[in-house]
Amino acid sequence: MARSSGGRSAISRAVDVLEAFDPSSNELTLTQIAARTGLPMATAHGIVTELVALGLLERRGREVILGVRLWELAVRAPGVVGLREIALPHLERVRDRLKQHAQLGILQGGEILYLERLSAPESVVNFTKVGGRIPWYATSSGLVLVADAPPERQEEVLGLPRPRFSVEPHPSSADLRPVLAKVRREGHAVTRGYIHPDATAVAVPIKGPYGHAVASIAVVVPTDGFRAAPVLEVLAPAAHAVSADLKQNYLG
Repeated sequence: MARSSGGRSAISRAVDVLEAFDPSSNELTLTQIAARTGLPMATAHGIVTELVALGLLERRGREVILGVRLWELAVRAPGVVGLREIALPHLERVRDRLKQHAQLGILQGGEILYLERLSAPESVVNFTKVGGRIPWYATSSGLVLVADAPPERQEEVLGLPRPRFSVEPHPSSADLRPVLAKVRREGHAVTRGYIHPDATAVAVPIKGPYGHAVASIAVVVPTDGFRAAPVLEVLAPAAHAVSADLKQNYLG
C-alpha cells in the first residue's frame, strides 16, 4: 500500500474521510472534509472520488454522504447486528412498559457505541443517537460494561484521557475503582443528571454465551421522582432474557 509523506497508508486516510461524518454532520462538502481530516484538498478530493466510485460515499449536489454500501458491509459484522436483532423485541418491551427511552450499547475503545434507541411519546430529553458514541464515563452503559470487564481491560480504559463530556462528575481513576466495584457487585449502574440534569440513566449488562458482558440495556428516565427499583424490575429481566437468547443462538 502506497504511503503518504507522513507515513500513513492510503487506507488510514480513507478511514479518516469516512470518520469525518458523524450523526450531526452527515452531509459534508469537500472543503469540510479536508478541514476535518487535515488532508490537503487535492488528497481529500482523490480519496472522496475513489470512495464514491466504490459506493462507500454518495454525491448529493455539492455535498457527499455516507454510501449505502457501508451499511451493506456493516450488517455482516458478527455480534453487532445479530445482537441488535436478538435484543430488539426485549428492548421494545422495556420501552413499552416504562414509556421512556430504551437503548442498546456496546463498549468500543473508550466509548459506548449505540446500536439501537427506542423512544416513546413524551420521553425525557436524551442525546443518544443510533450509531452515535458517548464517552464511557459519562454513561450508565459505560460504567456497567467497564465494571464487568476483565481487570486488564478495566485498567486500560481507566488509563485513557477523560475530558469533560457534559456535566458528568469528573473523578480520578482512584475514585472510579470503588465505583466500578460497586456497580459490578450490584449488577447495575445509575447516572443521575450526568448529561442533562432532567435525565437519569440506568443500565444493566447483557452477558454473552461465555458469561462476559457484551452489551448493555439502558433506559433514560426523568430525574424528578426517580426510583431505581421499578426501573430495574423491568430492565434486569430483559437483560437476562437477551443473555439467554444469545446463549441459545450461539451455543444451541
